Amino acid sequence: MKFTEILQQLNIPYKTEGNHCRPGWVNIDCPFCGKDSQKYHLGYSIEDNYLNCWRCGPHPILLTLIEITELPSQKIKKLLDGLEQSIQFTKKETPKRKLIFPKGVNKLERPHLRYLYERGFYPEELEKLWRIKGISISSRLSWRIFIPIIYHGRTVSWTTRSISDSPNITRYISASLIEESIPHKSLLYGEDYAHKSIIITEGPFDVWRIGPGAVATLGIGYSNEQLLRMTKHNKRIVCFDNEKTAQIRAKKLCDNLSVFPGETTNIQLDAKDAAEASPKEIELLRGCILRDEP
Repeated sequence: MKFTEILQQLNIPYKTEGNHCRPGWVNIDCPFCGKDSQKYHLGYSIEDNYLNCWRCGPHPILLTLIEITELPSQKIKKLLDGLEQSIQFTKKETPKRKLIFPKGVNKLERPHLRYLYERGFYPEELEKLWRIKGISISSRLSWRIFIPIIYHGRTVSWTTRSISDSPNITRYISASLIEESIPHKSLLYGEDYAHKSIIITEGPFDVWRIGPGAVATLGIGYSNEQLLRMTKHNKRIVCFDNEKTAQIRAKKLCDNLSVFPGETTNIQLDAKDAAEASPKEIELLRGCILRDEP
């Protein structure tokens, strides 16, 4: 089946000429940066079988069609069975970015230590394994836990968590694009310590509680880049927060992952989230997920 025939079956408008369309390409609206804009920025290469948006870059065919149609992933996958898929994207030149640390990053001070102890964490272990630090007095990020985002052993971005539980304070503030060498939403926090199996959570505190093998999407929203990183692991357990919005997102993530090789399961804890879970619940979670790890 040709790609244009699939688009016709799904009632997705497309162009084969005009707009941004070149010979050998089929163009559609990009659901990630221009949904229903009728600008047709997203091109499909007939020869090489991949999608690339001239504004926001490459996207997997399957996930793109799911995003446009909101149909079940199995239905889209069945349509694509006759179309050889590829997640090999064109190389996109991206400018080299320089990592910029926020002002005031230093050692953990007494208020940071007290906050972590009260939440059941041992700061010395977090400093050693996850390289966390503290920010005390700062014009922008006062009294926060500084959490480096590490990729292949190197800090490439960061996020911070306020030690205040005031409802008027933003809990997490992360690096902006100009402050990170690799965008944090293209990575999975904690993946350096993951092997065949991963437990997918929302935030760093969840990862710390579960330990190596857990990763975080840094929020319930996840990017295509993060999803593709998840597919590299054979066993994937989604463990988002125990509330309605997070569970809706978790089920959608499981649906997207289910079409890729490997095993995907959604687990809902008794606790509000993994960070608040009891030692017994965490032990059971790690035991059933990570027992096959070397």
